[in-house]
Amino acid sequence: MKSSSRSRVVVAVLAVVGVVTLIAMLVARWQSPDATRGTSSSGGTTFPAESPRQLEAWARPTTTDPRAFAIAYARAIWTYDTTRHNYVDWQNAVSVFADPTSAAPQVAKSLLPQWPEWDQLQSHQARAVVRGITAQLTPELEAMIKRGQAPAGWHAYVVHGTQTVMTDADTRFLDRQAAVAVVCTPTCQFWSATAQVSP
Repeated sequence: MKSSSRSRVVVAVLAVVGVVTLIAMLVARWQSPDATRGTSSSGGTTFPAESPRQLEAWARPTTTDPRAFAIAYARAIWTYDTTRHNYVDWQNAVSVFADPTSAAPQVAKSLLPQWPEWDQLQSHQARAVVRGITAQLTPELEAMIKRGQAPAGWHAYVVHGTQTVMTDADTRFLDRQAAVAVVCTPTCQFWSATAQVSP
């Protein structure tokens, strides 16, 4: 008689513990954010929890082709989306084109807009893409190379492109140009750039 009432008490206690554990698990799951599931819209579509902060156009190529590298750098400085990344993300992406042990990363970032300009772009949810990028070797740049005024593996181009800037108010098409120098020994790295291009 005693053993049967003991077994009933044990079963009852186990049942209560099981129910309490189940409730605790459900409450914990309900309160904890689940980053892997993302956010659902009212239509039931699941979206990623956070948009990628690195744009595809910012990819730094590993190449021995100086022209292709100069074009990739120009694409990185003329492409942005203020709804997907912040200013520091953009600066960091452009810095990667240069040798981190030199002053070149600072120079690489110098062709980006300044903070106040970025704030204006962000306030209008601006984004930009660039098309038709070309890189030309001018006679002046070629003469510098022939006179030995540049380090080994140095190449420089005047880079042109058409930038499409879209904001919440309008769309504009801007001609962009920069003088971009790279050093390839043999893999290319950013050397210097300026927005001021001599005629």
